[in-house]
Amino acid sequence: MDGRRPRSIGAIDVPVRRLHVELTSHCNFACEFCPDGKMRRPRGTMPLPMVERILCEAGGEGVARQVHFHIMGEPLLHPDLPEAVRIARRHGLEAWVTTNGSVLTPALLTELRDAGLFHLTVSLQTPDAATFALRGSRHLAFEEYRDRLIQTARASLDSPGTLRMSVCFLTNPLRRFHAPNPPMMRVAESGKVLRAHMASWVDWIFRGTRHEADLPQLLARTRRAGILKENHIPLTANLDFQVRILGNWADHFEGPVSPARFGYCPGLRENFGVLWNGDYVVCCTDYDGRTVLANAADVSLRDYLSLPTVQEIARGFRGYRVVHPHCRQCLGDRHPAGALCRQVGSIIYFKLYRRLVGARGAGREAV
Repeated sequence: MDGRRPRSIGAIDVPVRRLHVELTSHCNFACEFCPDGKMRRPRGTMPLPMVERILCEAGGEGVARQVHFHIMGEPLLHPDLPEAVRIARRHGLEAWVTTNGSVLTPALLTELRDAGLFHLTVSLQTPDAATFALRGSRHLAFEEYRDRLIQTARASLDSPGTLRMSVCFLTNPLRRFHAPNPPMMRVAESGKVLRAHMASWVDWIFRGTRHEADLPQLLARTRRAGILKENHIPLTANLDFQVRILGNWADHFEGPVSPARFGYCPGLRENFGVLWNGDYVVCCTDYDGRTVLANAADVSLRDYLSLPTVQEIARGFRGYRVVHPHCRQCLGDRHPAGALCRQVGSIIYFKLYRRLVGARGAGREAV
C-alpha cells in the first residue's frame, strides 16, 4: 500500500462532489412549492460540535469536495454559520450557502467572506412585492428585503477575495406538468416575465454605482435568458444571475404514484446529506428523512457509504435500476405514461443533456 486513500467506496467514487449539511430545518419563508409545510420530522438546529465532527471526517477522510449548508431550512438562521464555514475551510472543503436572503446584510457577507465562504446563492423566490406578499417573511416588508439584497449585492461587486455571489431566479415553464395545483403561484412562466424581473434587479443593483456605465451591456445579457433551461449570466467577476426550473417538490411525494423501475439519479454518486440531527439521507431532496439508514453519531461518513443498502442503491443507478422505494416514488408519477416519461427523461437529462450543456459551458469559459 502507498498510503493513498481508495478512490472509491464500492460503487461510489470519492470524493463525492457535494455533502449537504442541514444546519437548521427552520425557515422564515412560506413558499408554497416547498415541502416545508408538509415536513413531518421534528425541527431543530445542528449543534456546532456535530458540524465539526462531520466536516472533519468529510475533509480529512477525503469523502467530499464541497459542503453545501442546505437541505431544508434557512441556513442564515443558524447562529454559528460563519464558524461552520471556518470549520469547513479548515478541513479543506469548499463551503457553499444557499439562502432566501432575508437576513443577509453587507456586514454578514463580509463575515462569511472572511470566514472562507466560496459561493453564496440567493434563491430569489420573491423578486417583486406581489410574490413577497405571497411567500416572503411576515416580519419583513418587501422594500426592506429588496434593499438588503441590493446593498449586499453591491458590496459583493468589488469585494476582495474569491467569494462569488449568485442571484437565482425561478421559472415554471411547464406549470401543469410540474406543479398543477396552485392557481395563486407566481413564478415566471414566460421569458418576458423572467427578463422583466432580471432587468429590474440589474437596474436596482448597478444604478448609482461605478458600474452604472455598464448597464446597457448588462441588460443585454439578461435579454438572452430563457425559461426552458438553466441559465448562467455573469455580470461581474463576483456576481452572476442564474435561472433554475421549478420542480414539483412539494406535492410529488403526496399520494400514490406509478413507481419507477428504471432510470437514473446522481444522488450518492454526486451528493448525499446529513440532516440537523445527524441522520444521513441519500440525496439532497429527501426533505422528510425517508431514506435514513444511519446517524452520524453512530456511523462515520465512509462507513455510511459502505452500508450494503447504500451500495445497492448506488449500484442500481449505475445499471439504470431504481431500488429504494423513495427513489421509485421520486422518479415515478401518478399516471403510468407520466412515470415512463420521467424514467426515460431522467436518463436523457442526467447522462446526456447535462453533460452536453456542461461541455458547452466549459468551452465558453475557456475562450
